[in-house]
Order: sequence, then C-alpha cells, then structure tokens
Amino acid sequence: MLTTLLVMLSSGVYAEKGGFEGGEAPQPQSKQDAGYKGSEDTGQTHINQIRDFRQDGYVTLEGYILKKEQGDNYQFRDSTGTITIVAPEKAFKGKKFAADDQVRISGRVHGKGENTTLHATEIEEP
Repeated sequence: MLTTLLVMLSSGVYAEKGGFEGGEAPQPQSKQDAGYKGSEDTGQTHINQIRDFRQDGYVTLEGYILKKEQGDNYQFRDSTGTITIVAPEKAFKGKKFAADDQVRISGRVHGKGENTTLHATEIEEP
C-alpha cells in the first residue's frame, strides 16, 4: 500500500515537465485568424510587426515552434516570418508541444530589427 502511494505521488512530478518535442515542421501558413471575436475583431500581432515594437512591449503571437536551438532558445514561425524566442521550462506550464502543434506565445519584446527576440512568459494551445 505504501508503494502504491509513493508511485501515485511521484507521477505528478513527471507530469509537471513540459517543453518542445520536435518532429516534422508544419506546412507554411497562408492565412491565420486569431483573437477575440466580439462586436469588433481585435487584431493579432505578427513577427514582422514586433521588430519595431518598444523594448519590453508585451505581445502575443500564434504560430509554430520549429526547433530548439541552445539553452532556452527556440526558433518560432508565424505567417510573416521567424524569430528566436527565449522560453524557460516554466513558460510551457508542464505541456509538451511538437513542431506541427500550433501554439500561442505571450511575452516581452527585446531588441530591434533582425536582433529582435521574444522572451516568453506563457506558451499554450490557441
């Protein structure tokens, strides 16, 4: 009975780990709709727009994590381009995503132009 209790308690520890699993890259995006649909449609932010955002501006992007680079760096793509995101394990909130899973990433913009990165605070399903 003690062994069963220990197994049940320890399984929760393993379930908390999240991250990126890799896999095949998704097909290129041609159109992407997102955002709150109410009396007015809210626009969605895209990679080509955040390259000129102010430092530490908070944005949300939808697209695909293509691959893990080094450390907490990942290559991310939406319908307008690719960018490096910095995503610590806690941003995944225990969920695993593959390269063909569409994700919504929220975080803060760092850098300008081609040196822009997104420091992710949350990664979830759209």
